[in-house]
Amino acid sequence: MSTLAGLDIGTTHTKVALYRADGTSLVSRRDRTPGDAHALRTTALRLLAECVAAAGTAPAAVGVASMAETGVPLDEGGDPTGPLLDWRDRSAADEAGVLASSAAGSEAFFAVTGLRPGAKLPLARWMRLRRHAPDVLRRMACWASAADLVAAALTGVVATSPTLASRTGAYDIHQGAYRPELLDLAGLSPDRLPPVVTGVAGRVGTAAAGRTGLLAGTPVVVAGHDHMAAAWAAGVRAPGRVADSMGTAEAIVTPVAAVPARVVDGATVGPFVDGASYCLISGLPASGGLVEWLLGRIAPAGHPDPHRWFTELVGPPEAPPTGITVLPYLRGRATPEPDPRRTLSMHGLRPEHTLADLGRAVLEGLSMQARWMLDTAGGGVRPGSVTVFGGPTANPTWMWIKARLTQAPLAVVPGAHGAALGAAQLAGRAIGLPDGFVPAPPRAPVPAPEWEEAYRSRFLPLATASSPADEQEAP
Repeated sequence: MSTLAGLDIGTTHTKVALYRADGTSLVSRRDRTPGDAHALRTTALRLLAECVAAAGTAPAAVGVASMAETGVPLDEGGDPTGPLLDWRDRSAADEAGVLASSAAGSEAFFAVTGLRPGAKLPLARWMRLRRHAPDVLRRMACWASAADLVAAALTGVVATSPTLASRTGAYDIHQGAYRPELLDLAGLSPDRLPPVVTGVAGRVGTAAAGRTGLLAGTPVVVAGHDHMAAAWAAGVRAPGRVADSMGTAEAIVTPVAAVPARVVDGATVGPFVDGASYCLISGLPASGGLVEWLLGRIAPAGHPDPHRWFTELVGPPEAPPTGITVLPYLRGRATPEPDPRRTLSMHGLRPEHTLADLGRAVLEGLSMQARWMLDTAGGGVRPGSVTVFGGPTANPTWMWIKARLTQAPLAVVPGAHGAALGAAQLAGRAIGLPDGFVPAPPRAPVPAPEWEEAYRSRFLPLATASSPADEQEAP
């Protein structure tokens, strides 16, 4: 049976794995994702080489998925001209404001790109480079997202996927092409953006083969946006099924046959990884990232496994709501009712509450926010099923709470290599291999009146109330 390699360049970790074509995992490796473009390429290729050596076989194809908006300008020789531009950076807020007022406003921008103007968009960052680091932009021969960068290190060819191109802020999702008038805002032209490829982007070169143990000529596929690649791996491949992709950020991915006439405020729409349909994405910028932030403040110093400590702290799973309502907006709120000024807050704290209660309350708040995103993602239409995957699924308390709050049949796919598996499967698909995947069967919703009461009577009223910033600015 053929072997396939999948790489997932995530915000926190870079994961590489080899699989059989039926999805059986053979070997995997992971490491922290570096913040430097050179180190990122080195780390990804090193992990790939370790996997190939451990498996004792070279894969038939390689797929690379990554976080969407993070990338770097490359010069004529394919080397970075500046630092890796991280999607979490909000320094281009002023440029996002200019973007919102350009092209006849944010609604017209959304109608073309499927996105809302925001500081994380590469287009906003290019506009900022034009103002503050023009030499970096002048030397940019091509933009490369994180996945494009790694694929180019293997093949020598810079190319991208529709799902990544559509996150730049300069891509017309209806025409499938970059818009010159949007790129002109940054002084760029379409020929300085990578070509959009739906199949094999390139083939492994001799030098990369020597570094990784891959065979020269092996097909490489840019599998695209990591949340969508993970949704594909979890079996969310058609309308009716919805993905809850959990990681540093959390995304509700809803496949649709065509671009809908109306999308909930804050959600985005763009191509899906199958190259034929579309999907809606509702996002929470800090989900697992909020837990990481919390652990940095409450976990015992020097503990070898803070996540295991936290799992033990908030367990066992079965317990009623804490009575604490957490609005989990460490990095603002994206969907629904987007508000970048929203902050993390806790309500209803009492003297008898413990540290374990605080930890559980954070998981409750994250699960309630995900429920709110699910309720609004499909325009009020309840999904046929919801499939949850990603690293946070390892926390049984979090999954138990999520099951009490989700109103549709729920399937939890364990394991932290979903996007890597999706990348491998999409690479196999590109060379004509069937993946033989069987999705996890969803379980029926669990009736939980006390959780429904906590969500509707406490969480939603607080989440939808005016923020303090709004009150201060009111005339």
